[in-house]
Amino acid sequence: MPPGGKNLDVAPLSNWAEIMALACILAVIFLTYFNTLGFQFVHDDWFQIVENTWLRAWKYLPRYFAGSVWAFNHPGFRGTYYRPMFLLWFRLQYLAFGTKPFGWHLCTVFCHLGVTLLVYFTAARLLEERLAALFTALIFGLHPTHYEAVAWVSGVSEPLFAVFLFSSYLLYLKRRADPGRSRAYLAASLAFYALACLSKETAVILPVIIFACEIAWSGRRDHTARSRVRRSLDALKVTAPYLGLFAVYLVARIISLRELQFVKEEHSYFSMILTWPSVLWFYIRHLLWPVRLSPFYSDDFLTKWDVRTVLLPAIAVLIAGVGLWLWTKRSPKAVVPAIWMVVPILPVLDLRAFINGQLVHDRYLYLPSFGFAMLMALALRHLRLGPARLLGQPAAQLGLMGIIVLAMSLLVVKATACYADQDTFITYVNLTSPQGRIAHMDMASLLGNHGHLDEAIKIYQQILPAHPNSWDVNFNLGVGYYLTGKLPEADRFLTRATQIDSSLPDALFYLGLTKLKLGDINAAAANVQKAITIRPDADHYHFAMGIILKLQGNLPAALSEFRSELEIDPDNNTARQQMDEIEASMAEPGKPTSNGSKSPSERIPAH
Repeated sequence: MPPGGKNLDVAPLSNWAEIMALACILAVIFLTYFNTLGFQFVHDDWFQIVENTWLRAWKYLPRYFAGSVWAFNHPGFRGTYYRPMFLLWFRLQYLAFGTKPFGWHLCTVFCHLGVTLLVYFTAARLLEERLAALFTALIFGLHPTHYEAVAWVSGVSEPLFAVFLFSSYLLYLKRRADPGRSRAYLAASLAFYALACLSKETAVILPVIIFACEIAWSGRRDHTARSRVRRSLDALKVTAPYLGLFAVYLVARIISLRELQFVKEEHSYFSMILTWPSVLWFYIRHLLWPVRLSPFYSDDFLTKWDVRTVLLPAIAVLIAGVGLWLWTKRSPKAVVPAIWMVVPILPVLDLRAFINGQLVHDRYLYLPSFGFAMLMALALRHLRLGPARLLGQPAAQLGLMGIIVLAMSLLVVKATACYADQDTFITYVNLTSPQGRIAHMDMASLLGNHGHLDEAIKIYQQILPAHPNSWDVNFNLGVGYYLTGKLPEADRFLTRATQIDSSLPDALFYLGLTKLKLGDINAAAANVQKAITIRPDADHYHFAMGIILKLQGNLPAALSEFRSELEIDPDNNTARQQMDEIEASMAEPGKPTSNGSKSPSERIPAH
């Protein structure tokens, strides 16, 4: 039966008890994630927040809607992620907190709390029972697989888009319950759905969920072909406005990204299908038993049939699927939770959108865990172990829920610990996924950041034979050699990086610095200018060009470059000092400008 929004108190709770229970649930979740408020920026946070020049001024707002989330760093980069609202969320936090991590982590935790609150109201309507809805909110809010989406600032895309998606779905349910205000609810629902689409592309699932729910709630016993067609058409009519809006989003996405989807690695569809069982079994395991969690897993595409990696996971997935199907047959209330668990996982099965080593992530379970939480709540509510009551409710159910809450809270605290700071993060990733290329790259980065450049270079050299055409490997090797003063080697690898992809400006920038140290000032100027042309708002680019022009004796042009640098980074005192020297020199033509004790290229800040 469809939820009507009425008679929600199958297990009666007073309004006061409901409010207190919700407050306690949110407090428990907040306290569980309280340690994250002292965490630093890690991994992609540095690029997407600290080095993201688009967050520093409102003039960049139109660009949020005109490219991928990574376009600020590599304007020519072919990306998959079209998320303007995600960038706007970051811009608002940047205005409020600058680059102080505390405020960013606080907002991420509160975003998750907001989703949990919406989860409660949604579950209350779907399950028509408030205690089951409270159990759902607890299980969802504390499920350990959410550690990545809550403890890592850049993972906020999951709770952010979920806020809009659940708001849209709730309004859809209200529209069903109150036909008299159908238009108002539909307009509001579509508005929130648009925001969800602009936050994360996974929002494609909402029309599918609504369609499936309409079919499930049709209530017709006639199973003839004509009846099924009629039911499908009725469901499609309800879903049509959402499909139309998503079509508009797809057009905007294609125009902005210049393609529907960028395939990061060329793998056959056969290989993708072979990999599905292991991926699905990974997500089932982590929903049921969320232990030994890691930001990265060393899962690669499978290219041949294998009993251990293909057949056994396929059997396990089949058993889980049959069990879920039998459950929905016996309990009509389990149908919609099953829909919410299965449908949101479907987009991540498009594995060709990922690269080896990043096929699976725990954060992709953020939305499916809502359906899972409702199923677990239903199972708990059917548990009967004696007549004992606690707070007017079955004591066995509350006691078991308490044990689950304690266990999940401890697992969350353990899982989030790896996000404390960059060093902790990289060390943990290497311990938990030592075979992954990303883990090796991160370890090399950690060594380089601590000044152990020779050790970092050795790791990149070990990776290079297997990935000779990797821009990242060649670029990092080039930078490592540049920083250790091995300029011919730096020149070779940075040149190779620019040949692999000439649209990425950092390689051009460092190649220019290398040419400058080698004494080829014209080549230095040409490469740095190319980098500026690709990304005119990057930190340090204009400063480097100013130094080069100053060495060439073109003081007016150098002065202009230093001014451009200060527009991007007003706190760059070195650029301001260079401006003062040039202005003083131009005011007194006979006075030479000072170059300081270091060579010009040494005084250019490294990324």
